[in-house]
Amino acid sequence: MNTKKWIALVLFALAACANFAGNIIDNELLMRISKPLLMPLILLNALLALEGTAAPKWLGVLLSLALCFHCAGDVLLMLAGPFPLFAAGLGCFLIGHVFYISIFTKTGLFKNCPPALLFVVFAVAIFVPVILVNVLDFEGPIKYAVLIYAMLLLYVAGCGLVGALNRKSGVSNPVYWLAFIGGIIFITSDFFVAWRSLLGHNFPGLGLLIMTTYVLAECLIVTAIVRPYLKR
Repeated sequence: MNTKKWIALVLFALAACANFAGNIIDNELLMRISKPLLMPLILLNALLALEGTAAPKWLGVLLSLALCFHCAGDVLLMLAGPFPLFAAGLGCFLIGHVFYISIFTKTGLFKNCPPALLFVVFAVAIFVPVILVNVLDFEGPIKYAVLIYAMLLLYVAGCGLVGALNRKSGVSNPVYWLAFIGGIIFITSDFFVAWRSLLGHNFPGLGLLIMTTYVLAECLIVTAIVRPYLKR
């Protein structure tokens, strides 16, 4: 690993640790400074890792768009203002997940995919969010926004599942299990965000739990996207 890759990795680790520490000691300034840095630093590490590989140009473009929208979502949700800001933040994350799905689709993970596996992915992506939204008893427009968002996020996890299991695609790789796990962790993190922001619940350490699971989920998904193009 060359010097600039080490520097990018250390910067990301420092930003993540600063954010986690801010949540532990409840330091608002530390959290606000560090949070907007996380996604750009993950992107920087990913792009540096892809340097000199056979990765297509569209991969860097789509990955940049995904993480830029997630960064924008971080900023909007961090403002903790009126409902339109929360909805805009949710919309940014939704668009970012669309770019993740575009990457997995263009990679060819779904080529020659067995119908049974596709059925499982779509069934889980549709019915689990429907059950979740009704159990949590959301009301009004936010109910449908959360429903669509959860469907897309579970579909990201489903892309990882297909990538790991669909050996007929020609690009199947065990590393896609990381995307599957990352998608599940991501929806767990966002469940707690909705539980706190929309339903008004809280408990000690919730902010730290949200951020650690969120950062871990992003790292796992991005690793699953980048790793197949890296030289052994």
